[in-house]
Amino acid sequence: MRKLTRTKLKNIKGKEMSGCAGCPTSGNYGDGPEYTNSCWSYWALSANCRNCVDVSADCYGPDYSDFYK
Repeated sequence: MRKLTRTKLKNIKGKEMSGCAGCPTSGNYGDGPEYTNSCWSYWALSANCRNCVDVSADCYGPDYSDFYK
């Protein structure tokens, strides 16, 4: 069994139906050169949009703990 990314799950369920209209669903979020957006950009998104993007677990590290407690 293989884990699916959020992007692939969104495509299975359909982005338009999940309430992601108006959210920046392209790219990914995390710390490092392999990500198109930073963790700070991720936390700047609305709570609804944060459920619609692909994010690294690094964005939930100790540097960002004030945002997810």
